[in-house]
Amino acid sequence: MRETKLKIHLWGESILRKKCRKVENVDDGIRSTLNEMYSLMKISDGVGLAANQAGIDLQLIVIEFKNDIFKLVNPRIIKKEGSIRFDEGCLSFPGLTLNVKRAEKVWVSALDDKGNPLDIEASGILAVILQHEIDHINGIVFIDRIPFMERLKIRGRLREIRRQAKDGV
Repeated sequence: MRETKLKIHLWGESILRKKCRKVENVDDGIRSTLNEMYSLMKISDGVGLAANQAGIDLQLIVIEFKNDIFKLVNPRIIKKEGSIRFDEGCLSFPGLTLNVKRAEKVWVSALDDKGNPLDIEASGILAVILQHEIDHINGIVFIDRIPFMERLKIRGRLREIRRQAKDGV
């Protein structure tokens, strides 16, 4: 895996709460950014990464699932169906796993890394990953998807992650 200049931004950094800007034109710069994000995701042992997690204010996500690689530009969920609970982790929340309720099936509309329209119909784990990453580019993190009382139970861990972010660990 190649080196990358990008780094994972942790909980407490304001970029994670930002609704990212729409990409106007898919060009070599965007393709290069997607490739850098993919490298960072792999180096970090992730299955998905949103641009703002890498400090980039653009609607870009990368996902690898069952040998399929998705490099999506301006992805949005156009339809949801059903319900599933799944234990999710997040590169921006190291060491934290939460049981999150999501739609069991989603339909996503995006552009691929060449700028071509792409429609994805996903269910199960891939649907969960897509929702998690699309939430990120909309400034929503997975702790927002759990009940308030559950969030209270993890506030000490959230403080630790915030401290790591502040200290640049």
